[in-house]
Amino acid sequence: MGTFGTGPFSSDGALDFLEELAEQPPEQRLDALRHMFTDVLANRDLLWREYFPDQVVAAAALVAAALPGGKHLQHRLAELSDATDIALLPTSALDLAAPALESLLFVAGPDGPWHKGWTTNTDKRDAQRTVHDLAAILRAAI
Repeated sequence: MGTFGTGPFSSDGALDFLEELAEQPPEQRLDALRHMFTDVLANRDLLWREYFPDQVVAAAALVAAALPGGKHLQHRLAELSDATDIALLPTSALDLAAPALESLLFVAGPDGPWHKGWTTNTDKRDAQRTVHDLAAILRAAI
């Protein structure tokens, strides 16, 4: 059974996604994220087949980490990169803020599938706080 936590990088799926992204050349990472967000929004039925909610949350958090207000996310990514290769974006991801926010709200909005699995009220509140914090950073950049 995999790890699934309330933070944006707290699941095995999120970490696997970040590791796969790290395997790409830095200049292709932004394109890969753009493609993911576009795909998720244009083909919502791909969720759970091509993309998983924890991957979309991690992708949105990766964009937020490259924006003003995302320093705490950069620190978390740096901690993770001590244990594994984690993809960092080569430049500011300002142009990805809007699609990242829309994708985040699709998968992790109040009724989004990312919130379906929480078994305790504490986890549910922590997950909602994670989404609120990410959305605030992304909104500020739009």
